[in-house]
Amino acid sequence: MSLWKDSSRILGVLQNESSGKPPFTEASFCRKLCIAGQKHGIEVLIFCPLWINRKTKMVRSYTYKIKHGWKEMITPIPKLVFDRLNFVNKEQFRKVQGAVSYMKRMHTKWLGIGLSGKWDVYQMLKDEPLLKKILPETVLYQGDQHLADYINRHHGSVFLKPHGGSKGRSVMHVTRTFSSWHAEEGSTRIKIEGRDGRNEPFVREFQKPMDGLQWIKRCIGGRKFVLQPYLSLHSSNDEPYDVRVLMQKNETGHWTITGMAARLGRPGAITSNLHGGGHAMPLAPFLTEQFGEDTAERLIKELTSYSSIIPAAIEQQHGRLVECGLDFGIDQQARIWLLEVNSKPGRTVFTQTGDHEAAKQAVEKPILYARSIMVRHLRRVSP
Repeated sequence: MSLWKDSSRILGVLQNESSGKPPFTEASFCRKLCIAGQKHGIEVLIFCPLWINRKTKMVRSYTYKIKHGWKEMITPIPKLVFDRLNFVNKEQFRKVQGAVSYMKRMHTKWLGIGLSGKWDVYQMLKDEPLLKKILPETVLYQGDQHLADYINRHHGSVFLKPHGGSKGRSVMHVTRTFSSWHAEEGSTRIKIEGRDGRNEPFVREFQKPMDGLQWIKRCIGGRKFVLQPYLSLHSSNDEPYDVRVLMQKNETGHWTITGMAARLGRPGAITSNLHGGGHAMPLAPFLTEQFGEDTAERLIKELTSYSSIIPAAIEQQHGRLVECGLDFGIDQQARIWLLEVNSKPGRTVFTQTGDHEAAKQAVEKPILYARSIMVRHLRRVSP
């Protein structure tokens, strides 16, 4: 039986529509998924939910063959999908929401359920005893006066992040240059450094603090943002950095560490995201350079331990995940902080660091996990 007729051996990959060729995002990653699928007996079909024809229950999809390149087809809607949709704003989400809901009504199964945002992740983890010490205090932004009070309580320096944002977009570092907002008129200033919705850096300074706070309020609009104390997470060369740990389920459904890497931003920048101009380095030598060999070894052990706890702790409240990118900060006292959990992580860090085995596993593990789900399903339905 051909794989096309055997729907139990087909994995769909949901992608955003784009204007390129092929007409979807993450084309390089999707090409690798298709090749890995062929290696393991899985046909991988790439499509955007907007391409579904509800009358025929078919969809325009693409697959990649080594000898022939990308091929466009009309196929049945896959019964199992790997969701890689990413939304910059609510408009993008609303555009495909109807098609995604239709797929769920048609009993399409998701390989993993995407996380909705930073505040929800914090709520899931804040009561986990083994993780409390690495979670920065996190509150929801509630307006300009609330932000002023929060800045006062945290030594004049705080970080604002969009609840549902990714890749460093729309983050803001807010600082003031006086010990109290209630000082005499004109003695306090506010500085806002950040990245806008297009991920371009900006700096704004205001002579009157409330002008700056109201500017932030207008920028945020009706969106949900979280507030955290500003953490000094810079290298000895003043480069912002974090540690990316890629956690993925293997063919038996167990969580495994695929790889770790340090991500460094430009000197003086506020984020280390690769999309914001950062670059990746192998973790062990970087930490050794920053803290010495013994401390680096201790940090890697702690990162490994925390990483083994976090995905399962989230799944208990959220539902099934297939992979997650964990972003940790390490301050100048060598204390670890959990900065973010991303259920649709990139994996270019391993290409940049030359970790070819991690780069290979990062593509193959979702395929192998999908195959294990397909095999379990076949066992349940076979007579």
